[in-house]
Amino acid sequence: MEKKEWNNSLLMECIKEKKEKLVEVADRNGLTSNETVKCSQELDVLLNVYQRQFSF
Repeated sequence: MEKKEWNNSLLMECIKEKKEKLVEVADRNGLTSNETVKCSQELDVLLNVYQRQFSF
């Protein structure tokens, strides 16, 4: 993911959508499927961005 500044509401919306997708993918494919793991890692990246940008 390229380095850029995120708008707080945009970032929160992306996190929310990724969480919802993760639940759907895990329900469909199981917790250890490649697709679930990939989606989880993408969510981790978003959460790390949030933590770096908005933690005081």
